[in-house]
Amino acid sequence: MKPRLVFFCFAAIFLAGGCGPAVAPTPQLGDTLIAPKDGAKLVYVPAGEFVMGSETGLSDEQPAHRVYLDSFWLDQTEVTNEAYRQCAEAGTCSSPLKTEDYDNPAYKLHPVVYVSWDQAQTYCSWAGRRLPTEAEWEKAATWNPRTNEKYVYPWGNEYECSKGNYDDETEQDASIMAPGLVDCDGFKRSAPVGSFPQGASPYGALDMGGNVWEWVHDAFIENDPLLFQERKSYYAVSPYENPQGTDPAITIYRVLRGGSWNFTYGFGRSAYRLWFALYDKYDGMGFRCAMNADQ
Repeated sequence: MKPRLVFFCFAAIFLAGGCGPAVAPTPQLGDTLIAPKDGAKLVYVPAGEFVMGSETGLSDEQPAHRVYLDSFWLDQTEVTNEAYRQCAEAGTCSSPLKTEDYDNPAYKLHPVVYVSWDQAQTYCSWAGRRLPTEAEWEKAATWNPRTNEKYVYPWGNEYECSKGNYDDETEQDASIMAPGLVDCDGFKRSAPVGSFPQGASPYGALDMGGNVWEWVHDAFIENDPLLFQERKSYYAVSPYENPQGTDPAITIYRVLRGGSWNFTYGFGRSAYRLWFALYDKYDGMGFRCAMNADQ
């Protein structure tokens, strides 16, 4: 043992009663880790408060309200075809509904699509993680912890078509595309994950604006005053700490976030909430996983 280490060990014995194993440092903003099961890279989101929702968005995005979240880790990108295949080959995950891209080696680093909410949840569980809550997803996508500012898009408050993969192709829904944005992002369909580093969120998460819609944990009930006259918006009554969404026992619908390559650009606002039945599958639906920081 080197003299300096001997000195530190004697000091530890004197002050604390022994030389125990080193304590892992607390993660900090900007830290990443690699998940052992599937090799995914995760970014760290420290605990704290943020503003969820939008006062200028649709009714189900209102009211904007403060939420406190414990710290967590989030996949830096959406789960790819290559990663999902590991779970399928392990006998845990079922194949996507359609497999043309899934079976195409050229698409191995594209996000897996045609998967249901249940399939997404199964994968995350297999990988030792879980689906992020809606609040976790929105914080990671929109909140700048350095300035305590809420963004409209992951990169800021102005839409920039080169920072995410949205619908800017005439063969999709050109009639509602913003003028002058055709072919701006360079991809007719999905893009390999991580293709837009300039569109990273303040926490370093990628593709949270566009590419594919992402399933999150939360159940959803639409704010329809004719159907739910006595039911308030979940945002008006949700708990301040670590909200988990509407009771899943009363609805089959689940939330998706982030926009996709086959929806017009405006749906890429980070507070926008899309919802589908938990068994629905289509070519613009994917997901990413999350993990508690103390896990």
